[in-house]
Amino acid sequence: MPAMGSRPATPVDAAVPATALGINLSGLQTFNRQQVFANMIAQSEWFSSRGSGWTAMPQAQLDADGWVIGLDPGQTAPRPLVIPAAPFRPVEVRCTFGGRGELAAGGVARITGTAGNAIDLELTPTGDEGEGAWIELLATDPADPLRDLDCRKAGTPREARFDPEFLTFLSGFSAIRFVDWQRTNDNAKVRWSARARPESGSQVGAAGASIEDMVDLANAVGADPWFLMPYDADAAYIGSFAQLVHRRLDPGRKVYVELGNEVWNDIFDAAGQAEREGMALGLGGGDATRARMERYADKMIGAMRIWTRVYADRPDALVRVCATQHANPDLARIVLGHDGSADWVDALATAPYIWLDLDGYRNGDVDRVFAAMPESLSRTFAMAEDNRAIAKAHGLRYIAYEGGQHLVTTDLVLARAVQRDPRMGEVYARYLEGWRRRFGDTLVLYATSAPIAGYGSWGLQEYAGQPASETPKLTALRQFQAGIR
Repeated sequence: MPAMGSRPATPVDAAVPATALGINLSGLQTFNRQQVFANMIAQSEWFSSRGSGWTAMPQAQLDADGWVIGLDPGQTAPRPLVIPAAPFRPVEVRCTFGGRGELAAGGVARITGTAGNAIDLELTPTGDEGEGAWIELLATDPADPLRDLDCRKAGTPREARFDPEFLTFLSGFSAIRFVDWQRTNDNAKVRWSARARPESGSQVGAAGASIEDMVDLANAVGADPWFLMPYDADAAYIGSFAQLVHRRLDPGRKVYVELGNEVWNDIFDAAGQAEREGMALGLGGGDATRARMERYADKMIGAMRIWTRVYADRPDALVRVCATQHANPDLARIVLGHDGSADWVDALATAPYIWLDLDGYRNGDVDRVFAAMPESLSRTFAMAEDNRAIAKAHGLRYIAYEGGQHLVTTDLVLARAVQRDPRMGEVYARYLEGWRRRFGDTLVLYATSAPIAGYGSWGLQEYAGQPASETPKLTALRQFQAGIR
């Protein structure tokens, strides 16, 4: 595999659309080690502690916005703080709050001063994978509970909603997909009245992040948002969602809309639900897979009808997406061939991952892994050709809702060696350039920041601010972005 460099991009056939790189945002939880909100507690929830263990805070002890309204004898309420971006050095933080209560601090956070309804903290992160920081509610006045807690780095304006370093990180991406911010894979029963709002005490609850925040983030970085309608959402929810986006999103931006996430994928609850519903409705001629995909098609049509009505005044700003399995083009044929569904979407999307089955690979097999990468890349591009042909037959764009490497192993020594190897940057350089020359259009990589783990190494970086020498995927991406500007 040739070495990656900063040479100018090679010419592309005029029939291939220009490449637009997007990014899937990792979940907001603090373990993904990227500060998103200026308020460092927005990415966590209250826990209940009695002695040494933490458990979920009972809902009965929280108000409608998620603030603790009372503590039992012997109970405290810890609340994690997101670790600021590297380089790791002492960080001064001020927490302000309303109401009356007593706070302590733990982990790499310590209190350095108190003044009325404010406390000052110093965070001293080292970068250790297991470290954490938290504040702890020791007491609260039931008549005037502690609430509206806001902890932000010293000097951060009170009106700042997002962390400036996070906004900088997102610069250069043309689209932002919110699958994990929306907690789409939970397949929760959603109600419009119970959605998260910007003023909610947490943005990582069961309702996911607020729609307002997602739209505002897209506006702030000049990117097109990509939303996923919950599989179980009713027409009222979808309509209200669409109307809010229509009102709030910069009218110069496009919005991508998809139903659910990977409804074809057995690991997600929505897939099983769609199959059961499809079979019960007599879809698919008795074939369970076909019944699942035809049920997905029917529900997709319903959702896209609603968005089409809301965006009737500017239809070119709406990109309605049908998403199917990259490795099984027959699923796209089923969905797009069912009941005129192709008339209700603008693009077919798949996930052209660079995939390799790592069963049987062990620490020390790094060279073997990279020796297999060219074949894996050729295989995923061949599948992309098949899916693009299906999209073209229906007059649709062909785009990617997720992409990048898909190397999953529980051998974390092997995983770390592979993910941090400079050759991973060469793989990404070839992947991105191959996509640009052969397919173009929108490629949304997965994902921003996440630690290496047994369930995958999905982050372009393991933590925010990680040195470029340790992030070959992100480094290759930035070089590619510079070349296509």
